Amino acid sequence: MATSPADLGTGMRAGVHIKIPMLSKDPRFDLFLQAMHLQKRGTGGTDSPIVDDVYDISNSQRLGKSEVELMQVLIKGVEDIIKMEKELIKGGTIDRLLPASVRDLYNKKNKTA
Repeated sequence: MATSPADLGTGMRAGVHIKIPMLSKDPRFDLFLQAMHLQKRGTGGTDSPIVDDVYDISNSQRLGKSEVELMQVLIKGVEDIIKMEKELIKGGTIDRLLPASVRDLYNKKNKTA
């Protein structure tokens, strides 16, 4: 008998296409996505290029979570992305909007670089 890892949980991927020209250029963007259990890719699917700053943002975790939990992660993450993009468009800073773990990791990386 054999099983596939995809059978260990929902395996659900939910994604949103969102244009984020400001946030996507912030050096902490990838750290934010990682902390929020999200991932980015182009709108054409895996390994597709990013065109006109439009990203497909989706949950990075697929296993061991319910559909509701996965959707909650995506919704919360996209809400935060929208808040940060709006703040950057106004010329503000997103420091207070980033999770503390992202700020700490980013600062640590820059001190050792």
